[in-house]
Amino acid sequence: MSDPNPSTSPRVTVAIPCYNEEAAIGAVVAEWRRELPEAEIVVFDNHSTDGTAAKASEAGATVIPVPDQGKGYVVRRMFAELADRDAMVMIDGDGTYPASAVGPLLAAVREGRADMAVGIRQPIAEPGAMSPIRSVGNVLIGVGFWVLVGPGTTDLLSGYRVFSSRAMRTMRLRSEGFEIETELAGEAVGRGLRVAEEPVPYRPRIAGTHSKLNAFRDGLRILRMILRLSFRLRPWRPLLLGAAVLAVAAAIAEQDWLWVAAVLAFLAAVLAAAFVLARREAIGGAE
Repeated sequence: MSDPNPSTSPRVTVAIPCYNEEAAIGAVVAEWRRELPEAEIVVFDNHSTDGTAAKASEAGATVIPVPDQGKGYVVRRMFAELADRDAMVMIDGDGTYPASAVGPLLAAVREGRADMAVGIRQPIAEPGAMSPIRSVGNVLIGVGFWVLVGPGTTDLLSGYRVFSSRAMRTMRLRSEGFEIETELAGEAVGRGLRVAEEPVPYRPRIAGTHSKLNAFRDGLRILRMILRLSFRLRPWRPLLLGAAVLAVAAAIAEQDWLWVAAVLAFLAAVLAAAFVLARREAIGGAE
């Protein structure tokens, strides 16, 4: 164990979103029970069609059904149910995240150094820990977030996180699916929440479980979320990017109307930045 007694508070809850994880959930609950013997363990069953709920209950976890399909719905339900806890540990139900790595993440939240602590995945040297395509996708998504929104977490899509009560009460989540981790990062940026990061091993999923992520469909949802966050939090960034693209196109095509469009996009970016700054000053003065 990374911490000799990381769960002295009875208000720590381990929350596990699950969809068809019958093959793994019993072992996952048992592992976390050994690591955090005083913590509450709650499995949020996302309308599984196998024996996930029964296996979780047999292992000693509380099971809360979430009928609306999608991880976003599940995390939103977790926040609604557990916002009064001192800390909530969120992990996946497939066995990829080791309970032994929770100590530093939990300490950061419980000691008041962070509102959200994120486990930065370090795939172990075993087949199936993380495919090269997923690794490249994670990097590209992280770069897109950095360009359009700002510095987020190093591992934007990590499902290993610890939240404070303040974070759960402050964030306003709207996601339905796997774009939820991106929205969590954006909410932390937009609401000025403190974020800590710690490296954690990332293991191959337990045999008999399967990834529910669809690279193309969920990738598009994540990119849409980044754009939505950008226009809400940093609207000048996509406008400046658009102005730059238009300027390059104008230089190549030698079209005056493209130059006009580039200048208008640049002016819109300046106005958007001024509006956001003025709004922040007004909010700050009101406080």
